Amino acid sequence: MRIDLTKSIFTPEEIDFILHKLKKASERGLITRRSENNDYLVASFMGAEDQGITPKWNVKIYTYNKKKKGHSLVCVDKQVLRRLLDEDYASFIPPDLEALRIDDAGWGYPLCGVMVGIADEHQVRTATVPIEYFRDDGENGFHTKRYLKKYAQLALQLLDEFGATPDNHRIEICTGYVNQTLREELRRLGYDVRVVEIKGMLQDKLEDLYRAQVLMEVGSDIYYDPKDMQKSEIPRRYRESLAYGKKHCPDQVKTGWEATRG
Repeated sequence: MRIDLTKSIFTPEEIDFILHKLKKASERGLITRRSENNDYLVASFMGAEDQGITPKWNVKIYTYNKKKKGHSLVCVDKQVLRRLLDEDYASFIPPDLEALRIDDAGWGYPLCGVMVGIADEHQVRTATVPIEYFRDDGENGFHTKRYLKKYAQLALQLLDEFGATPDNHRIEICTGYVNQTLREELRRLGYDVRVVEIKGMLQDKLEDLYRAQVLMEVGSDIYYDPKDMQKSEIPRRYRESLAYGKKHCPDQVKTGWEATRG
């Protein structure tokens, strides 16, 4: 059976086929089943550590919806799902090429733009999508998501600075939403692209660089790295940053976001 993974609703027969293939991959240790407290969830799988599919990858299948006449499926990266359905297990072994890693900073922060960073084993290069792309001013088309195209454009420019080509580099990229358009563009260009959890030099350096940029643009060291905080603390720091921005630098507020209004 060849299933069209671009659609959003799947028949019971298609879901049975998908579950069969996912269980086979689970038996091989490539993915693992997740237990979640959700009455509408049929099954949930995630990548297995050190088996070629990052634990950041997941797929969730939901119960049959009578109104939509089918099941819904949510997946972090459907290319991985396609390879599992095709039992193309060998493709999960990365090619013997130098890896360039891509991550973002500032996505989810209410002030300033969003930074993209790319690193090899020795250096980090960055660029920033300006705040104008995240403001609901009608000029830069926040609701048309032009920031995704700008982010991808800047990342491709950074790759050129590394001298990257699909023949000499492979890509490891963070799961974040802002990276999805870039991920698919890189695949279209012929790169081997893996969705992974970014750690180490790139993550640490990128957060430091973004913090310095926020300090320069708003005049106060109010940026926080949510990865270093308790989840219960993040909303308070978000509100504090937003309140500071509205009072001292309203031109640096991401006004296109619903959460920054009011």
